[in-house]
Formats: sequence, structure tokens, C-alpha cells
Amino acid sequence: MKQAKFPLEMIGFLMGLLLLVGVVALAGCQSAESEASDDVVEVADVEPVLVETATAVTPTEEPSAEPAEEPVPVDNCLDCHTNKDLLIQTANPEEEVISENEGEG
Repeated sequence: MKQAKFPLEMIGFLMGLLLLVGVVALAGCQSAESEASDDVVEVADVEPVLVETATAVTPTEEPSAEPAEEPVPVDNCLDCHTNKDLLIQTANPEEEVISENEGEG
């Protein structure tokens, strides 16, 4: 039974260590309000003072002139395919197909 006692001692030690770490973690999470609840300190109400400061802004570079509008390139394909009258004029007419299965014979 000596061999069975060692793992139980190790488990007990680890559980105690885990419990100690948990207590320290909870103590660290305690808020400042709960610590200072015994000592009440009054803080004087002081109006904030407006301090004027002068800051000089220096431009880092001259603003460039607006770029001139570039002409839109002419797209002949788009012009041709959107013009309905031109499409009708240039369309291939449908040829009448003569069927060899019809007629005498």
C-alpha cells in the first residue's frame, strides 16, 4: 500500500496549490472601492481652468492644382452596339431556306 499512498499525496498537494492560487487571484481582483470604504476622504470641487495655447500650423507641402479632366476615350464597340438603328441596318437578313422535302415527288 505504500505505492498507492504517493499518488494521493501528490493529488492533495496539487489541490492545495490550486486552492492557494485561486485565493490569491480573487484577492487581486478586489476593487479599490471595497478597500477604501473604511477611509472616507473628501475631495474639493475645483472648477477646471481653461488654458489657451497657441499652435502654429505649418503646411508641409503646397496643395497641388486640381488635375485637368481627362477626355473619356471613345468606345466604338459600345457606341455601335447601343445604336438600335445602326444594328438594324447592318444586321444580316435571314435567307429563306428552301426545303427539299416539299413539293412534287
